[in-house]
Amino acid sequence: MTQENITVTYQLTPKVESIHKVADLLLAEMTSGIQYISTRKGVEMYKCEDKLPFIDGSIKGEILSVEEQDEDTYLVKLSFPTTNLDPGLGGIPNLWAMVAGEVFSLYFIEGAKFVELELPPSFMNHYKGPGFGIEGIRELLKVKNRPLVGAIIKPNLGLNPERTAEVVSILAKAGFDFVKDDEICVNSDLCSLTKRVKLVAQTLDIIQEHSGKKMLYMANVTSDFSTLGRAAEIAISSGANGLMIDPFCIGLSSIDYLRNSFPCPIYVHRVGYGLFCSGNLSISYEIFSKLFRMLGADFSHVGGIWGKSEKAQNKVAKYVDILRKPSSIRATWPVVSGISLENMAEYYDFYGDDTLFLDHIDIYKDEESSARKLRALKQKMGLNS
Repeated sequence: MTQENITVTYQLTPKVESIHKVADLLLAEMTSGIQYISTRKGVEMYKCEDKLPFIDGSIKGEILSVEEQDEDTYLVKLSFPTTNLDPGLGGIPNLWAMVAGEVFSLYFIEGAKFVELELPPSFMNHYKGPGFGIEGIRELLKVKNRPLVGAIIKPNLGLNPERTAEVVSILAKAGFDFVKDDEICVNSDLCSLTKRVKLVAQTLDIIQEHSGKKMLYMANVTSDFSTLGRAAEIAISSGANGLMIDPFCIGLSSIDYLRNSFPCPIYVHRVGYGLFCSGNLSISYEIFSKLFRMLGADFSHVGGIWGKSEKAQNKVAKYVDILRKPSSIRATWPVVSGISLENMAEYYDFYGDDTLFLDHIDIYKDEESSARKLRALKQKMGLNS
């Protein structure tokens, strides 16, 4: 049986040590471990396998390549056996400790960007991917051959549950396909999760009964892991037909937990991603996009392109491709917020039909103005309805 490996690529700037020793020590830290001791002369460091006779050779990895990019900056590709961890017990958190742990705190690394993660089928197949995906959501909403247009509800602006339901009613009657909670609102005194979801769900049920049109409502259930299940149960039992999670706040495994525990669409926000994806020590958002889809996100943010450089636009295009490219698992909807009449035509040309575009605030006023805005957005996309 051929051994499967996990492959990781970093952009590294070494400090103190040569790049080849940096790569060797980093690989050891991911597998057998390294030992470092502070002395009066500085830090002494060595691989555990050099000192201990009983290190099992089956856990060792391999340096696949070291390529110089700019002065003192290198692309380093490493691999190690998949058998070093168990996706069923340990899973993504265990993997994360290996590939996105010590690399950002080792004294001999000046700069580190985690740029690529390649997982073999034995690991990826443990995760189910989106429960609905693009085609499943289209079937659920009976929407074909066009993007979804949705809205963000911001109760923290001062919307109590009753007013939140009124706003959702305006949006649903105007023809919007989708509505979600704001990422910072879960269960405030002003707008509790239970009452907010119940009133919104009741409102949407009445509108669907009269018009036949279904709207998806994603309730934000981001919580401590000990209460995440209870928050999701409250939302679902109160009538939400989808769940939203902030994984940078609670952890990546929250997506997989909701995907396996609740048979509804899962919406993944990216609030907090800037801390992880920018700066001298960072992780490529491409990696997160890949993991979000693998773990079960039906919707995932990719960011806007308005006013951004060609290089930045190319990055966004990669995120979109990761979410939608053909695979053994379902495709994830890329989500784009910050749309306007000014940028809608350009956005539609860039992202295409299999996209969720989100609007907010200026569509709250009344059904007439909301419907007028939606018609204008669709006209910018060249859509008839």
